[in-house]
Amino acid sequence: MYRPPKPQPPPPPIRMPTLGNLPAYDHIAQMLAQAQHARGRVVELVFINSNQHHEKMLAVRCPVDDSDPVWLFYAQHVDDPNRPADNPPPPSWSYQSPDVALIHNLVVRECTGGPVEESQEQVTTLSGFKNNNSGGAANLAEAFRNAGAGLQAAQQQASMQGDLTNIQVPKLLLSLAMNELTGRLYIESPQGGAEIFFEGGKPLHANALDSQGDMAIIEMMTWQTGRFEFFDNERTSTRTVSQTMDVLAQHGAPLREYIRELSAHGLSMESFLVRRLPDLTEADFERAVRDGISLDLNMQKLMYQCIDNQSTVFDVLRRRPMKKTEWVPILYNLVKCDLVVITNKAAQVHKQLPLEAMGLDRGVIQAGMRALLRPETELINYPLILHYVEQEFFRFESSGLPFSIIIFEVAMRTPNGPEPLPIPHIREMAKRVNLITRKIDLLAHFETFAFMILLPYTNVNSASVVANRITQAILSSPLCDLDPQYVAIAMGIAGLPEDCSDIGILLSGAKEAKKRAQTGSSPIVLLKDVMQQ
Repeated sequence: MYRPPKPQPPPPPIRMPTLGNLPAYDHIAQMLAQAQHARGRVVELVFINSNQHHEKMLAVRCPVDDSDPVWLFYAQHVDDPNRPADNPPPPSWSYQSPDVALIHNLVVRECTGGPVEESQEQVTTLSGFKNNNSGGAANLAEAFRNAGAGLQAAQQQASMQGDLTNIQVPKLLLSLAMNELTGRLYIESPQGGAEIFFEGGKPLHANALDSQGDMAIIEMMTWQTGRFEFFDNERTSTRTVSQTMDVLAQHGAPLREYIRELSAHGLSMESFLVRRLPDLTEADFERAVRDGISLDLNMQKLMYQCIDNQSTVFDVLRRRPMKKTEWVPILYNLVKCDLVVITNKAAQVHKQLPLEAMGLDRGVIQAGMRALLRPETELINYPLILHYVEQEFFRFESSGLPFSIIIFEVAMRTPNGPEPLPIPHIREMAKRVNLITRKIDLLAHFETFAFMILLPYTNVNSASVVANRITQAILSSPLCDLDPQYVAIAMGIAGLPEDCSDIGILLSGAKEAKKRAQTGSSPIVLLKDVMQQ
């Protein structure tokens, strides 16, 4: 007689060493790292609440579908000898978030006599979970399943959605503020993804590319195309926005108008900037810009000096990194004052490549390089890029010149979670990256599914400009047959000597920043921002 197989029990939880006091930020970060390494398994940390002199437990599980980790806090941990074995305790609260600092704050507030009732109410609304104080789950794994399902159902139901071609971003944001809505606005555009959390119509936290807070909202206001969704009652405890929406709209409106007029002149990141008067004196420059809008004179001079008639807008911003609120008005002023022309062609300068000038055959060199590349993708392989990083480190030790690395992943969004790109899509992605980077920059495979870009003579701010441009290039049009909305990007940036002075820390730091980008809302994360948290 057929007997159905017995259901397999869930794998046992991973137990971290018991702490004699409240967990620190690093303990919770270690829990998350363990859970990410063993997706699907529960990681537990038992600790003693010194105020109340009894044990509590924090648990975390990273779902196998690559969604955000689920955290459970237990006022009475599961091994308490006074509790019956068949009656596990209910969690005091559950929350789904990759934000270690937030979870640490919640645990500390829970255990140090803070406003616990308010904390529980906030966590319930933030996560979309129902507070389980009224009844316990059958076991820890079941509690995680219930929590994850609750949030997934909440996230799938957008109360409002639309297209940015039908409503401008400033009007959309002001409408949410005027109607005093509470929730999360998500915007996806060719520039990348962005989100703003509102509480009663007030913006509290915003992410856009590598910007946060006020700058992120102003950045969004310049976007012309894309789609948006609003999710009611999604909250966050992070606070990065300092201005009201009315004030931010006042800052964003002229910036949007400048971009509109510059676009009419053909502005894009690939546009070349050419000086109209090659022999302009400094005094003539000061007189010319005096007739334009009122801006910092030194900033205008610095940008004008970067224009060499051979560089694109992207090249100029890479050499002189500036915020969008800085460089757009300056370029607008230079164009309106008839000092700079935007064109799609650089000034004609014929330069013979060095090897050809010596009569050498470049084909011989290219044949030798092909042996060092992955044949299916024609990218530098993982061991070789580590060699180049080491050589760049030796150059830094000798000259003191900085360099940065970008470690990133590009994946397909599927119903079962992110999946690696097929080979043709990797080739197309690499083609777009190589059009943006310099000849001295190196694109390579990194570990199994990730990639690395080595940027010599580049500081972290300039590397951020490169990362933003690459993100826009990949998401601006379909990747082969893959629509941009099904492309997931996560980038981590680290630089030497700004972030560290050791190769090991540089590599591990960029990897950690990339992981934060994978689990957070911003596709680009800098190591220096991770270290400040």
